[in-house]
Amino acid sequence: MQQEYTYSRGFRIFVFCLISPFALIPLSTIGVTIVAGVQSGQDTLWGFISMIPCIAVVIYVISEMLSVVSVDEKGIRYRSLLFRREMLWQEVRGYRLAGRLELVPAAGNKRRFKVAARRMNYDNLVRWIMARYPDLRKKTKEQMSSTDMYPQHELRMAKYTAWVLNGAAFVLMLACIFLVRHLPWLPFLLIAMLPVTVAALEYHKGLLIIADGRKIDTLPPVLMVFIFCAIGLFVVAVPVFSLRQKELLQGALIITGVFTLLVIFVNRHWKLAFSGKLWSVIMFVVFFTPASYDSLVYINTYFDDSPPALFETTIYDKRISKRRTTSYYLMVEPWGPVKSAVSIPVKKKKYEATAVGAVIKMELHRGALGVPWYTPGILKRE
Repeated sequence: MQQEYTYSRGFRIFVFCLISPFALIPLSTIGVTIVAGVQSGQDTLWGFISMIPCIAVVIYVISEMLSVVSVDEKGIRYRSLLFRREMLWQEVRGYRLAGRLELVPAAGNKRRFKVAARRMNYDNLVRWIMARYPDLRKKTKEQMSSTDMYPQHELRMAKYTAWVLNGAAFVLMLACIFLVRHLPWLPFLLIAMLPVTVAALEYHKGLLIIADGRKIDTLPPVLMVFIFCAIGLFVVAVPVFSLRQKELLQGALIITGVFTLLVIFVNRHWKLAFSGKLWSVIMFVVFFTPASYDSLVYINTYFDDSPPALFETTIYDKRISKRRTTSYYLMVEPWGPVKSAVSIPVKKKKYEATAVGAVIKMELHRGALGVPWYTPGILKRE
């Protein structure tokens, strides 16, 4: 008799609510293009390119949520909008339970069959499998203890490297927050930490990883290096307003893409499951992208020795935003190359000391990378 295992209706609704922002991005992009028309061919192209990953995520999640796992006397099958898989019972060698049910095939060239624990009547299927097939988890632990033991000296050196990199990145982040006014070259050290960490991943040949989704402390991770670098460089780049941010963002995406390919090349040494490698790459992209963008902002300003062009503008309004933390903004009128009003974030003391109608100066620079940038005189180092 055939049994079917699907996700519950409540869980489907919950997941669909989570992915709704990914569905709104392409819909809003198409709507804006239809209503406003094509203002720039390049902007439209980048807009539609950004839609591709969102559409892919939405289609994959919908396909998974509507998928069905069916079981009969011959085998187990998976059906969705995108995939179809089947495994006969005589092909199953055993099972593993690691947050979900994994059926391990006897043939080494065939993929494992995985059943999510969120499916309805999942416990009944697990009990039936446990009564029929052996548990392969104990065997795997024995094999790892005898054949997959890491060299202790190399592992100790990898842990020392991770400790040094994470500690140095933390110290440099604090230094950039509190001492960058007196030591403006400090962000260079944070920028240098990024390629040095990637090189260390290759040097230690799989004993140094970025991150692992599981709570296992065997291999030392260096994810905090990228997090600390992103935070420190963000603090340095906050007072800088770039006029053509799209060019910096495109450069940051190209740099991130190159280093992501290097990380994918490096992770061939990692003795992790595919999910662990994928998690590491995702975390790397999430934190390396803002770090590379802020690095370009810093380089564009630090190497810029062009004389500033001075402009004046008027504060026409003040605004306070109360969310998790209270933020203070001064609204200034358009000036020079800036054709729209700008909100300038300031500290509370500066917010209270500045009145509506006050005139402030804007210093416009050409930029070392050819991207004009400016700093409001009110935000100059106090």
